[in-house]
Amino acid sequence: MAEKILIVDDDIDTLRLVGLMLQRQGYEISAANNGIQALAMAQTERPDLILLDIMMPDIDGVEVTRRLRSNDQTKDVPVIMFTAKTQVEDKILGFEAGADDYLTKPTQPRELFVHVKAVLARTNKAKKTGPISIPKGDRGYVIGVLAARGGLGVSTLVLNLGVALIQSYKKEVIVAEFRPGQGTISLELGFMRAEGLTHLLQLNPAAIDRRTLDAELITHSTGLRLLLASPQPRDARHVNDPAVFEAIARQLAYMARYVLLDLGSSLNPMADKVVSLCNEVLVVVEPVPQSVLQTKALIDDLLEKGIPSDNISIVLVNRVRSGMQLSWSQVQDQLGRSVTVIFTPAPDLAYQASLKNIPMVLQQSDSLTAQQYAKLAEKVALRNH
Repeated sequence: MAEKILIVDDDIDTLRLVGLMLQRQGYEISAANNGIQALAMAQTERPDLILLDIMMPDIDGVEVTRRLRSNDQTKDVPVIMFTAKTQVEDKILGFEAGADDYLTKPTQPRELFVHVKAVLARTNKAKKTGPISIPKGDRGYVIGVLAARGGLGVSTLVLNLGVALIQSYKKEVIVAEFRPGQGTISLELGFMRAEGLTHLLQLNPAAIDRRTLDAELITHSTGLRLLLASPQPRDARHVNDPAVFEAIARQLAYMARYVLLDLGSSLNPMADKVVSLCNEVLVVVEPVPQSVLQTKALIDDLLEKGIPSDNISIVLVNRVRSGMQLSWSQVQDQLGRSVTVIFTPAPDLAYQASLKNIPMVLQQSDSLTAQQYAKLAEKVALRNH
């Protein structure tokens, strides 16, 4: 039986042209030229997919999508926004309303067909399998890593700690970059594909399950599984939907023994939402007065959120050799907390590892840096037990 597509557009020429193209691909087509008519047809005809224009005279496509999602009879019908509006803000509004995909006019027929087939395939798969339920009592140890400000090596720490945990304990480890538009791990490891997180952030939180996540994970030669963030600055817009990050974190917790979340810098809306799901929070600080001051404020914010004090660990990273920096004891005194692990400067090791696209702990396995990561992995494992 042919899949039914409802096309909604106030432009009659567009309705005819797109409808004819999709009919030739074997789909059954129905059409509506305004939002009110679309809502009525969505309930009576139960289409498999709605191709929806945004700019319409009575009710725009964003509002139509909101109403579809609030109606039990139509809430699961996939929606592709199909519009001439190309601004990032317009796309965000569409996805926030509940759209499953977004196409801009004019589009090539092949691009249209690919998007339609992909959305229908995802929907059909979900109907057959259903969302994966999360089993009780089988949750991994989730570690959030963040710093008070950028440039302190949070991503490098997450990546190398993940490898160290695999080397020492032979357990499943997932590293997830929760930094859309600011991903660096793909660059460090030489991966060409880094759209996994971006793909997930375009879905509704309810659509996030372990099958969906598994399709976006990349496996490193060490066995480390990676959910990579795009390094393209334009993808940073996706950070504004903390509910999707929360859904991803909740599912990842049941996919590995250890889950390391790269939360980047500051307590932005995403980190504020996700950090409460973590068993442990590693706070990265460098031994300079400004960094220590900001880190103290970050820790106070975490405590105010209700994060238990014992769940917060301090990692001191010395990036440069300098007599101008504070000593580890001064850092501890100013923070009022002990430092879990101290990393000494290793610029040459970091440079050589970057050239070869491998983690530092593999570049020189007997180095002091590798030993420091092994020590941190041991402390994490002890806390887990």
